[in-house]
Amino acid sequence: MQSKVIAVQEGLHEASKLLKEKGYKVTTVDKANEAIDVIVYSNSNKEYLAHNMEGSLGIPSYNQFVRMINLDEVGIENLIATVEDIE
Repeated sequence: MQSKVIAVQEGLHEASKLLKEKGYKVTTVDKANEAIDVIVYSNSNKEYLAHNMEGSLGIPSYNQFVRMINLDEVGIENLIATVEDIE
């Protein structure tokens, strides 16, 4: 089992499935109750409509400095390698 906790933007089902298959603990930013190591997001994800109507995201202090991976830039085929490269 991998030790990184990865928050995946809602709607990125393929990325979540791939990460879970590789043994990573997958959550969302909204549901995380422990420190997140990496956030995977996509600017082009149109499946998810934000339910946060305040326009702000409350991130606990232990998650203020998190590596972020834009899936549009790295591609699904390079996601695991990119996560593994993060120390």
